[in-house]
Amino acid sequence: MNLLHKLQDPQLVADCQHYFGVRRLADEPSRTPTKKHYYEKQNGGSEFADYKYCKQREFSAESSCGSGELMDRFLGHSGGGGGKCGRQGTARSRDKTHARQGSSASVNSLGSDGEGGKGKSWMAVLLGENTGGTEGSMDEDNTLSESEAEEPNYTITNRFWYHLFFFSTALGGELFYSLFFCFWAWNVDGAVLRRVIMVWMVTMYIGQALKDLLKVPRPACPPVIRLDTKWELEYGLPSTHAMVGAAMPFSIFILSLSRYQLDWGLGLAIALTWCSCVCVSRIYLGMHSFLDVVCGLVLVSGLLWAMLPWVDTLDHLALTHPASPLITIILTIAMVVCYPATDRWTPARGDTTVIVGVGCGSLLGSWVNYQLGIIREPSLPPPYTVLWPTLNMVGLSLLRTSLGMVVIVAVRAIFKSLSFATICALLQVRTEDYVNKSGSLTSRRRLVVELFYKFITYIAIGFTVVYTGPMTFRLVGIERPTFYTEV
Repeated sequence: MNLLHKLQDPQLVADCQHYFGVRRLADEPSRTPTKKHYYEKQNGGSEFADYKYCKQREFSAESSCGSGELMDRFLGHSGGGGGKCGRQGTARSRDKTHARQGSSASVNSLGSDGEGGKGKSWMAVLLGENTGGTEGSMDEDNTLSESEAEEPNYTITNRFWYHLFFFSTALGGELFYSLFFCFWAWNVDGAVLRRVIMVWMVTMYIGQALKDLLKVPRPACPPVIRLDTKWELEYGLPSTHAMVGAAMPFSIFILSLSRYQLDWGLGLAIALTWCSCVCVSRIYLGMHSFLDVVCGLVLVSGLLWAMLPWVDTLDHLALTHPASPLITIILTIAMVVCYPATDRWTPARGDTTVIVGVGCGSLLGSWVNYQLGIIREPSLPPPYTVLWPTLNMVGLSLLRTSLGMVVIVAVRAIFKSLSFATICALLQVRTEDYVNKSGSLTSRRRLVVELFYKFITYIAIGFTVVYTGPMTFRLVGIERPTFYTEV
């Protein structure tokens, strides 16, 4: 238990950041700004950053007070949160409204998710998706405009690690998923991708659900320096970045070994490097403790050990069974509905709905491909020789990717509008009430609207990746020939 508490210690994260060249400015610890500085800023002063820094310290202190109770409960201690700090810190954190960069979210106790907030989900950067329930609206009281953003209270002394770890953390983010899945399906191998998407969907769902069940906060700041606030509203344990940072490369590596003639040593080195960079990046950026990352790696190791031996069988059933579409839809709807409710809004539920929707759509599209004879059993058994791309193949890949992304953008726009209008009509919700958070719209109804249109929209996007996109390429004569034998 002492080891677990040590791994949870935020000072360990701060020491790691210091080792890689992240330094807190020397005058920061001595600053004691007050709320008065906010009004000074409004009257032409320059101390707004001081106020925000003070509020961040206040929130961090409350989170660290509450983390004792949460960690004691997680580790099996009794009475760890019975002290005054634990009770008051937890109560204050429920009643406060927090903001992160580019978003706003109500953190009042709802008994369920769905009040406010504007997080980024899968394909968000590329497609402009808002995962929160505000549909683009923001609470002016809860957010800072870019012109009022705080000055950094840290300095970077080693730019190499800074750029490396920001790139590495993107390997576990939405933009990477959006580009990787599309590129792999349209230009590399659909058979491996189908299996990887299964692993990805289950891994992310379990990781996100555990976060909202355990409710373990992210490392306290200070002493940690938060370099990336994109997922700051989510809880910390387990690290889903660490989970997907291991699940993606190792599942691709293991599944590709059984299908292609590959150098397993090189593949293993790439997978280890990928996983290590993603895991260390989350600590470097101040988003996770060592315990968050270790628990994520242990959990995903168990999931890979349990899933990979069965993934071929599951893929075969998903392609060939007549009831596969019905089973897929029922199971994914159950995953969305049964996602654990939380005591405050986090972007995790909306993001998880997006992930489940993409997985559902890709399974449905793959089933249609098989039933129509578009994909079939190969004439020769694996393993196959890897065909390295020629200049002509690279040009066709870029053309397919560009055209495919245009199709996805169009599909998203159409299905988002239709699904949003449909659920609003069914629930008799006015669009302006949802967008502006006005009227008598309850948090639960807002949640239903959000989850419904996300689920339907991203089912359509997943279906497009594996069926509509390749069908479009076939119509214009730029399809990938090996697509037809990828079962």
